[in-house]
Amino acid sequence: MLTSSSTPNFLQMLNPSELFADIVVEKEHVECTSSIIQALLAFKGLHPGYREKEIEISVAKAVCFLEGKQCHDGSWYGYWGICFLYGTFFALAGLVSAGKTYDNSEAVRKGVNFLLAIQNEEGGWGESFKSCPSEVYTPLDGNRTNLVQTSRAMFGLMFGGQVERDPTALHKAAKILINAQMDNGDFHQQEITGVYMKNCKQHYAEYRNIFPLWALGEYRKRVWVKTKLSQ
Repeated sequence: MLTSSSTPNFLQMLNPSELFADIVVEKEHVECTSSIIQALLAFKGLHPGYREKEIEISVAKAVCFLEGKQCHDGSWYGYWGICFLYGTFFALAGLVSAGKTYDNSEAVRKGVNFLLAIQNEEGGWGESFKSCPSEVYTPLDGNRTNLVQTSRAMFGLMFGGQVERDPTALHKAAKILINAQMDNGDFHQQEITGVYMKNCKQHYAEYRNIFPLWALGEYRKRVWVKTKLSQ
């Protein structure tokens, strides 16, 4: 596979696959970049002084990459999940771990505002697979809520400091997750939220449990406690 840094993008036209898009030239991805930023900074915290300058340079370059990949509406396109909610969740995590905040970063502000703007009336989020090939944010039919995607949006808002400004959107989303849990602790399987190379849906069966429980745990730590203390 060729890399985008050394290869003209028109070679994608030679793609022999009838299913997978953009497989001839490998691209840098928001999700991978965000994860590496977080990993490098976690390593730096555990081992201060070790190759510190190189880590700082790498993180600065990665932050610039994330900022440059932001779409006009404030979202980020994700390749390994559907799609703008997935990419925005990762991008905000990476930027905030690198010291960016709602107050000092236009990219973070735009990302948070994107999430708030597409929250549905009941307080959840749901994005259609159609977003992936079209590269345009498309809600689920009927503006339905998807629990996994609602969880990812909650993370983005929590990373972006929405707790301190107005946690109402997070309270509404958390209520949806709590009420959706079945008596046995499981969550219903809804629309598939994994994807590969724009056109291939991927089913991760445990996403339906992992993401809601993870989001509620983070909500309990970041939002609920602060709300109780302020009363």
